[in-house]
Amino acid sequence: MVQREHKRRLRAIELACAKPALDIWITQDDGTVRGPHGEQMTREEAEALGRATGRFAFIISSVDARL
Repeated sequence: MVQREHKRRLRAIELACAKPALDIWITQDDGTVRGPHGEQMTREEAEALGRATGRFAFIISSVDARL
């Protein structure tokens, strides 16, 4: 039973580490940015969210996103 719990915890850690450490945000015409899951907020809010979650908010323009 203990071994099964250790394996479960190790797997959870492996999955958490496998997630990319950055999120790509795209600037919108109204001055906000749109995130990878469709969320929309100001650039400052996106950067604060990245700091709070330990992820890097990589912000690019909509023109660069098409390249």
